[in-house]
Amino acid sequence: MSFRMGLIGCGGMGRRHISGYLKLRMHYNDVELISVCDVHKDVADAAIKPIYESGLNKPKIYSNYSDLIASDNLDGVAIVTSTPMHHKIAIEAMNSGLHVITEKPMGLTMKACRLMEESVKSNNKILAVAENYRRDPINRLSKAILDEGILGDLYFTLDIGLVSSASAVMHSTVWRAKKNQAGGVVLDAGVHNADMLLYLMGPAETVYAETGVFESKRKLLSMNDVAPRLAGMYGHRREPGFDIGDEVIQDAVDTGFALIRFESGAIGQLVITDVSHGQNTSISNITGSNGTLFRSRSRSGEPIKIVLKNGEEISGDKILELIPDFSLDELTIKLWDGYNRIGSYDLDFLETDSRILAYEYLDWIRAIEKGIYPEVGVLEGKNALGLAYSIVESGISKTKVKISDVISGKINSYQKDIDISEGI
Repeated sequence: MSFRMGLIGCGGMGRRHISGYLKLRMHYNDVELISVCDVHKDVADAAIKPIYESGLNKPKIYSNYSDLIASDNLDGVAIVTSTPMHHKIAIEAMNSGLHVITEKPMGLTMKACRLMEESVKSNNKILAVAENYRRDPINRLSKAILDEGILGDLYFTLDIGLVSSASAVMHSTVWRAKKNQAGGVVLDAGVHNADMLLYLMGPAETVYAETGVFESKRKLLSMNDVAPRLAGMYGHRREPGFDIGDEVIQDAVDTGFALIRFESGAIGQLVITDVSHGQNTSISNITGSNGTLFRSRSRSGEPIKIVLKNGEEISGDKILELIPDFSLDELTIKLWDGYNRIGSYDLDFLETDSRILAYEYLDWIRAIEKGIYPEVGVLEGKNALGLAYSIVESGISKTKVKISDVISGKINSYQKDIDISEGI
């Protein structure tokens, strides 16, 4: 094996990453997951079971991430812990000569991200961010439509996600309710929306937002109750100090309504909340001088639709006719059964999830082997989190903020207490 990696964090997302690793091994043999780490050995045992059941070598289990990093047989590590640990593990790993891929968001705060960036530069290592939405073949198609100018000059975008958590803790995970752990749907889920908007619309300049914590009292429910299609991946994990049914106090922002100005001059409206009881609404549109693109849900396989200025509707595979020279990239083609042009697909969610996670690893490893920048690296990780934090910072200050000021740390009212509490 030419590339040896360790995985730190074996909870629900860690188990999903292992599924991605198994999918990766179907297409790329020159990588091996040789070690994993979790503070709970039984959680790690359960997470790695599919690996050795598939006939691959059983990874060694560590309970301390420093011990895993210090082992002398690794080339890189994947960080799949709660957000407060991302920068700590990444910096230690890079200082020890290892490359890093970390789950989103890149870091706990923008200051944490800047520290990670400094470590990348001083150690000359590759740091990739496991941002999954943009890797969906349908989102690649949407990007190609925009790049080809099918919509003309871009005017505005609507990205509205109104959902109800039924007053439960997001993903049955207590840290997601806590401000000092970068919890709350605006940051934890909103960083996905932010990355997609930047991917499709280009760089953003300013944000004005109103935010709130409307439901501070939450219940810790099981994953079967809050996210049944993912429950099989999360059933082995633990929530130390809490039992199902416990009340959890949420102090992280749970609602954000934001107006975004992009460098192109286009305007965006991003709305995200998990307290929309009795109303579940999802709108993802991009409008330009020639018409509107109606985006589909990421990882759903559903086709996109275009309505042109003259009223003509184009959807499904017919959209491919608008861009006859479009082809998916080599890695996506490999993972999507050799198809180089996809207008829709019909796959189980977990199958789609594993393919996209495999892509993230392939892109990271390719960047390391070729000495090139990964698709989602430090810049993209900072920009996506910077946009998400700009929503929160604007909501606190009640003013329009420059995203660059949030990324640089000039504006950090919301993050300051987090940095102090975590010793950043």
